[in-house]
Amino acid sequence: MKRSTGTSLGLALVVLSWGMNYVITKVGVTRLPTIDYVFWRFLGTTLIALPWMIRHYPRTRRDVMGLILMGLVGISLYQWLFTSALHLTLPANVAVIFCLSPLLTLLWKRLVGGKATGPKMWWGALLSLGGVALLAGASIHGGYLGDLFALAAAAGWSAFALMTDYLKVSVRGLAQVGWISLVGTIGVLPFMSYRPVWKMGASTWLPLIYAIVIVTVISLSLWQNAVEVAGAPRASLLLYIVPLVAGVAGWVFLGERLHWSQVIGACAILLGVAWADGRLHKRRGPELTQSEKLASP
Repeated sequence: MKRSTGTSLGLALVVLSWGMNYVITKVGVTRLPTIDYVFWRFLGTTLIALPWMIRHYPRTRRDVMGLILMGLVGISLYQWLFTSALHLTLPANVAVIFCLSPLLTLLWKRLVGGKATGPKMWWGALLSLGGVALLAGASIHGGYLGDLFALAAAAGWSAFALMTDYLKVSVRGLAQVGWISLVGTIGVLPFMSYRPVWKMGASTWLPLIYAIVIVTVISLSLWQNAVEVAGAPRASLLLYIVPLVAGVAGWVFLGERLHWSQVIGACAILLGVAWADGRLHKRRGPELTQSEKLASP
């Protein structure tokens, strides 16, 4: 198999697994409290990554503090917001709103760095926020809380992406995933209900196994490899298909359906992000970095 073919197949598997994860996680959090789900998912990830963690561990105080901060924000806070959003609203809503994270990262980076953002970025942001307004209100309980959690999760991931860029810890790859997962599980430990997940049946632990093995370990490795081979711009384009996979999966497996206003809202969000990122212009704007592109659910 040619390397380019293998990369394309790997990216297709990433899009499919990450899109399905929205629905599978939603099933998981109907059986477990969101905090418990986060704890068991990333405890399992830590155990799988342990061989890499033993070989690659933080050796400086800066690395230790960086991994702690990344774990608390990228796992404890972000994953709690993400799973809470899925518990309260449609998987398609969460997937589409989460596409705002690269735009939020870029806007925040420009504002903090004192760089000019340009009108197309602001118009793109306004278009995307209008799309969020159209999506809002489609939660299971008829309110806006789930969509607000999804927006907060996108902001949390943006903060994590900025930290990854700024801190540049020396521990990389699966070792880094393992260390921040360990910090994240410790961070949510005080809020756990300590239910024996292994006694709760396959409908509880199968979603966890999927999230640990397929989404976090295998798909993340495939994604990192695709970025190295194909480049972040090309690889990230396929991430815009993830909401479509999530929406179709929610319709097929959960019987969820989108209203026409939600479809328009989803298109507005994706169009706004593409506009702000320069994808709709002949001359592209500044590229997002790899961590800004990364959108692991």
